[in-house]
Amino acid sequence: MSGGIYERLLGAGTGDVFAGVAVGIVTNVKDPDSLGRVRLRLPWLADDVESDWARVATPMAGNGTGAQFQPRVDDEALVAFEHGDPGTPYVIGWLWNGRDAPPQPDTSGRGDVQVLRSRSGHVVRLDDTKDGERVEIIAKGARSSIVIDVVGRTVTVTGESDVVIEAAAGRLTLHGKAGVEITSDSTVKVDGKAGTEVTGGPRLTLKGAVVNIN
Repeated sequence: MSGGIYERLLGAGTGDVFAGVAVGIVTNVKDPDSLGRVRLRLPWLADDVESDWARVATPMAGNGTGAQFQPRVDDEALVAFEHGDPGTPYVIGWLWNGRDAPPQPDTSGRGDVQVLRSRSGHVVRLDDTKDGERVEIIAKGARSSIVIDVVGRTVTVTGESDVVIEAAAGRLTLHGKAGVEITSDSTVKVDGKAGTEVTGGPRLTLKGAVVNIN
């Protein structure tokens, strides 16, 4: 490797250009200016040499807004250089490889399922499979989830432990045109601090082995 090329790759600004794109490995994500930039190891540099700080392209970016997907050290990136200057790198995308595989490989060849998966295992899945369309938000471990079943026309919320629905300063309304059913394997408690009103239209039925009205 000649000294001139080495200087260019370190951002010496000789005026020469580096055409095309390169594959890099993320080495540092602790941007001192908190701009989401990364440093990279590029194939032609020594293992202990990093690129200059590289800005990361994203589908949307603004002042305090945008799509933020923070890369991790050792992620593989596709890198381009502003006007071919190796001292001004940009990450324009991320790459899977023989070590890092897609979260849900497409074996159908139709591309029906789109997946966003975090490092720890949280998943957002958009499934366009014919007669099986659904939207899923699944927490790590797959024991808590929200599933919108388009074909079955259902929305299912599942919690590994408690599920809390709260209207902090307003009214909470549950309405089902075909009915509302509340069941439990334990006690069902209804507590209105300022009062509780139960209206049964033409008929109100209370059933229990023991019914206490106080």
